[in-house]
Amino acid sequence: MGDGSLNSTSTTAQLYTPAMMAEMLDVSVRAVRLWQRSGLMHPTAVVMKVPYFDYSVLCTAKTFSQWVRSGLTPQSIVRQVTALCELSGASTCASSELPITLQGKRLVLTQGAVQLEASGQMQLEFVQSDDDGSEPVTLKFNALPVAESHSFESLRGMIEAAISAEEAEDLDAAIGWYRTALAAYGPNAEVCFQLAEVLYRSADLAGARERYYCAIEQDPELVEARANLGCVLAECGQHDLAIAAFEGALIQYGDYADVHFHLARALDEVNRGDEALKHWQRFLELAPASPWADEATSRLGGTPSLLS
Repeated sequence: MGDGSLNSTSTTAQLYTPAMMAEMLDVSVRAVRLWQRSGLMHPTAVVMKVPYFDYSVLCTAKTFSQWVRSGLTPQSIVRQVTALCELSGASTCASSELPITLQGKRLVLTQGAVQLEASGQMQLEFVQSDDDGSEPVTLKFNALPVAESHSFESLRGMIEAAISAEEAEDLDAAIGWYRTALAAYGPNAEVCFQLAEVLYRSADLAGARERYYCAIEQDPELVEARANLGCVLAECGQHDLAIAAFEGALIQYGDYADVHFHLARALDEVNRGDEALKHWQRFLELAPASPWADEATSRLGGTPSLLS
């Protein structure tokens, strides 16, 4: 799986989608996607544009999630870690292992007796007592150069502005930037997808639904948009349409565990429990380590033969 794809003998049973990882770590899916887009986490495999991460990446994401709970934003983690990569010279390497410590709301890279902040300021390394608990964390990731400021006159600059607004919980501003990007640069599946995500967060289900449709129209292979569309349709009470969306996603990618899970739920909602059983079972086969596995097991509890 070194080429980032799955072959017929590969399995996703020990891999995690962004949604699974977010659920396990109690962070937002957008944070996981941000860390991936920024190069701090690399998927083990990508199928129909759905990324899968292995356990080592989950451990890196767990460290990031701990920093989030300590007060850093996902965007700040990207900026500081990327800057520390550049300062260490790691951007010239294919990969890096950096001992990084969180001190307050600053990340510090230890290099011998010197500690570097993301700003480039150096500190002397203090001898810490055994009970200090501030142990360096070794992270593995492909390094990127320090992010430069982006002009709002570029598509990338508008997207960065939208992401920054999201991180600041200014969803109206984020929506405005994504809409401006589409108006200025034309239809774009990824921008439509991100806009749909923010509209959903702002409780505009109808808007999110339409933007997921637009993303699929622009890129029919964006199976994650089709899956998320099904979730929004289900939440709108349009269960038949949701089922159709999920079934369409499985036609594209039959081993998409998340979709089996949501399709099983939707089928149960319309009293088609017998049809749901095979999807609960398939979900468990594909993602036994998923945070949703307990619910699937519970749904199958009355049919022991399916659990064998």
